[in-house]
This record gives sequence, structure tokens and C-alpha cells, in this order.
Amino acid sequence: MFSPYTVFLDLETTGLSPREDGITEIGVVMLRPGEAPREWSTLVKPPLPIPPEIAAMTGITNDMVRDAPSFAEVADTLAELLEGAVLVAHNARFDYAFLKQAYAREGYAFFVPTLCTARLARELEPDLEHAGLDALSERYRLGNADRHRALGDARLTHALAQAMAKKFEAEDVEAAVKRVLRRPSLPKHLPVDTLVNIPDGPGVYLFYGLNQHPLYIGKAKSLRERVGGHFSGDWTSERGARLSEELRRIEWVETAGELSALLLEAELIRDRLPSHNVLLRRRTEPVAIVLNHEARGIEYRKASGLAHTELEDLHGPYSSRASARSTLTTLADEYHLCLKTLGLERKRKNEAPQTSCFARQVNRCLGACCGEENVEAHWLRVVEALAPARMPPWPHEGPVELIERDPATGREARFVVDRWCLVSPAGAVQDFDREMFRVLRPYIEGRKRKSAVIVEFLAAAAA
Repeated sequence: MFSPYTVFLDLETTGLSPREDGITEIGVVMLRPGEAPREWSTLVKPPLPIPPEIAAMTGITNDMVRDAPSFAEVADTLAELLEGAVLVAHNARFDYAFLKQAYAREGYAFFVPTLCTARLARELEPDLEHAGLDALSERYRLGNADRHRALGDARLTHALAQAMAKKFEAEDVEAAVKRVLRRPSLPKHLPVDTLVNIPDGPGVYLFYGLNQHPLYIGKAKSLRERVGGHFSGDWTSERGARLSEELRRIEWVETAGELSALLLEAELIRDRLPSHNVLLRRRTEPVAIVLNHEARGIEYRKASGLAHTELEDLHGPYSSRASARSTLTTLADEYHLCLKTLGLERKRKNEAPQTSCFARQVNRCLGACCGEENVEAHWLRVVEALAPARMPPWPHEGPVELIERDPATGREARFVVDRWCLVSPAGAVQDFDREMFRVLRPYIEGRKRKSAVIVEFLAAAAA
């Protein structure tokens, strides 16, 4: 139908992550011109137990797969069945990613030309509202016998392909197949011309689901290439699978360059908290470490909301208090500092003064806790250990203006920065923001050598 040899395939799995979950069943329908369809299926013993909710949906239980072959035992047979074929599956990225990961675990590279019937349906019917297998089965009146079993769904995919081939002209189907095969495998809910409409230049893109709250926000030097990259690779995580399943539309904002995109991305993530931006979404309060030289003690201070005049003598900033304490613990081990003196080890109830800390008992502390090391000497080593983490001094006499221009489009963006803080168009210096500091620092210090950003000095305007 789609090639001299076509294999319709479906997998059942223990979950959504190809990297962490396993295959529990494989079903294929093989089709050659002039021959009756042939079928093959097998249960597969996964490396981990089948979760109860998955067993309830598929009907495949742990008892059923207990004596089933492992994927390693059926890998050669499946490879022979797929040799020379175009693999056809519904929502094909899912099945292809699981197969690629499964073969990778056995030390083999996996590649088969793959066609997604969900994408083909959208190509043939651009106004199609739903392209799920259940919705298309109802649309084409195919029934759904043995739904959520591998062979049953492979048969259903074959029946769907036959129905589309009958409904549309052969040349239209052939042209649609060619377009789908050479296009990155877009999530099934997106229009087929999604990537065509996205510009090539730098900017920020926003993924949306069914409501106005963004699922994910990202930045790119090339919006079209970056967004396409989300969909041309394998699903390697459950989060990626969920994002693709939830995605309904994409918006973007073109910028003058990479700096503008980085700053806008950080601002949007901070303000809108997209659910899939796990790394950049602020869940905890950033803190900085302050050295109290008079008391020879460590203090923690909230890093957000600091004025630009309050950044001297701070260390960090760190993503959270826990992160700051973890850094101190690592430094204590490296410099043989005392955890108890640093406030990182709790004193036991009714503990006698100058009781040795645990690190001292294993010769990892020089004895500041029990009087065997001079307190002043210990403090000097604390200062030395934290010196690399000290907030860098502002390297200019006054504010600077970062100017970013895109010669291709003529877009220009200007950002005034004073002592690591952005200055608003009205001239007010904004509070310190850890993520903005991370983005701005290499530009301010001139470490972005290939950047088109120009730094102009505004010393005369300094406060």
C-alpha cells in the first residue's frame, strides 16, 4: 500500500518513557502486494513490573508476562520482520522511540522508515479535529475490537490505512505519504503546516495545551529549527511524551538576537510558571551566603528582591537554602572545615561544650569544634573556601547599555544594566534577579566573544 513491503506495528508498554519503561507486547501486520496479510505477535517480559493502572487499561498482567520472552529473545525475529519495510504505526513516534531504546539496550542501532497514520490523516484532512485512533476508528466506522492490545491495534491501524486509501484518490494519498515521510513527526494535534509558518530567526516560543496557561517556554537562535527539533528526535522521557500529547498550539515572539531571547525567556518563565519548565521554574527562594566576620558565622539572605546597592560581600547566589548548605558541606569536606562550627551539624541535646563533631572523629575536621584548632584560623579557611563563590564586583564605573541588532531584519534591542540589575525604561533600577544575572554576566564581562551585542558605557548616568 505504502511501499512494496509494509509492516503495521503496535506496542504495549509499562509506561510513557522509552528510557525507563519496557515493552510488554508487540503486534505486527505484514503486507506485501498480491499476498494476504500475515500477522505476528508476542508478549514480552519487561524489565520492571507492570503498574496496576497500565494492566487495567491493556489487560496485560504481570502473571501473563512472567514466562514471556524478554525483548532480547525476540529482537532478532522482529528485526527480520521489519527488514526492508516501511513501518506504519499510529502516533508512530511513541512506538519508534521504544523500539530504538530497546535495541540500544542490546547494543544495536535501529532505523526503519516510519509513517504515522495520525499525521497522514491530518495531511489528507487538514480540518480534522481529532486524530486519535479511537476518533478515527469512529469516523471511518472501523470498530475497536481488541483495543489496547498490540495485535488488535496493529490490525486497526491497517484497517484505518485501507479506509483512507479508499476514500481519497491514489495520487493524493501517495503525495501525502511522501510529505509525511520527509517531515519531522509533529504531535498529532498540530496542523501539518506548523513548521512552515514559524520564522527562522531568533526568539522565544510558547507551547500551549487546551487553555491559556503555557505548557513550555523556550528560546532559540532559529525558532523553526529549534521547534522542529522537539519533534524530530525520539521520546526519551515521560515528560517529553506528555508534552507532545498535551500540545495544541504554538506561539512565538521574534527578538533581535540571543540575548533578547534569553532575557525574555527568563522573564516569561518567572511570570507564567509553565508546567514543563522544570529546571528554570522557581520553586524555591534563591539565597546568598553572607559572611559575618565579627561573629565569624554564616548567614543566609534571600537573593531575590535585593537592591543593586546590596550585592557586595554576598556569595552565590544559590537556587535555594538547601543548595547553599549543600555547597558548604562539599567545601567543608574539601577544606577540612567544621560542620558544627558552620551550623551544618546539629548539636545533640545536653551536649557538653566543645564536643567533637562527627567529621573530627573521622579526621575530616581540624578541631575548631573542640578547641584543637584556633577559631580565627578556621574562619580564614572558611573565607578562602568561599572566595570563588563571591559575587563578582561590578566591572564598570557606572551603568552600561547592551545593544543587540539583527542586521537581517533591522530589529534592535537595548538593555541598561547597573550593578548586575536591569534598569527599566523609566530609569528605575530593578531588584536583583538570579536568572537575569546568570544571563547578563557573560555579556557584561565580555566573555561572549562571538556575540553581536555591543556594550556602551554610561558612566555619566551613574547614580
